[in-house]
Amino acid sequence: MEREITPSAVVERIDPELVVCRYKEGVKVDAAAVRENLEARKRFPGHEPYAVIGIFPESVDFDMSLLEHNHYTDIALNKVTQLLAIVAEGELFEPIAKLYFAYHPTPFSSQVFPTEQEALKWVKERTLQRMELDS
Repeated sequence: MEREITPSAVVERIDPELVVCRYKEGVKVDAAAVRENLEARKRFPGHEPYAVIGIFPESVDFDMSLLEHNHYTDIALNKVTQLLAIVAEGELFEPIAKLYFAYHPTPFSSQVFPTEQEALKWVKERTLQRMELDS
């Protein structure tokens, strides 16, 4: 398992099919924080596509300017991102995350969830479907 620790999150490849980016409690989530964690993912070896679960605790300080930027414009990163599940803990962050994806659709499947368990279930279902199609 690979792991990168950034000032704002812990980014881990749980298995070849899944990377989890867990933002730290109370951190400011701005464009720089998102960028540093996307860059951390790029340091993982291999080029096979995988799913990503981004977990944002309720206590993060969410910078609203994030809505202005499309953070998924890196072609190399998009090639290895198969799915993106965002866990928006707390009532306020979920509608903001959904608004972001309305403004910036991703070239891969993405969805927002209120809990990590729901996100993981969705990722596992989609990954299994892809594996069945590939065989």
